Amino acid sequence: MAEYEDVKPQLTPLVIGLTRSPTMWGVPYMAVVVVIGITIIAWLVSKSFWTLLLAPISYVVLFSLCAWDNKILDVLEVTARKTPRTRNKSFWGTNSYGP
Repeated sequence: MAEYEDVKPQLTPLVIGLTRSPTMWGVPYMAVVVVIGITIIAWLVSKSFWTLLLAPISYVVLFSLCAWDNKILDVLEVTARKTPRTRNKSFWGTNSYGP
């Protein structure tokens, strides 16, 4: 054991670009696909070209969120998936795990 005490760990720098999700103009691909899909479905249902304005508006919102934190969509997805809903939410106005 004494022979390993002087050995320093070898550190490899992590490039932040390797941890980012692939983006299209600053917004993750999956979010762009969802925005385009919802916009097209809303346009087909409403038959109004005004619904096509949903895409640029929602894109600006997503872009500002991703500019603030590039993992915010992942955090929101995990939070929505893993946080259980409680039965007393209507009483307290929020999720409460106590009485």
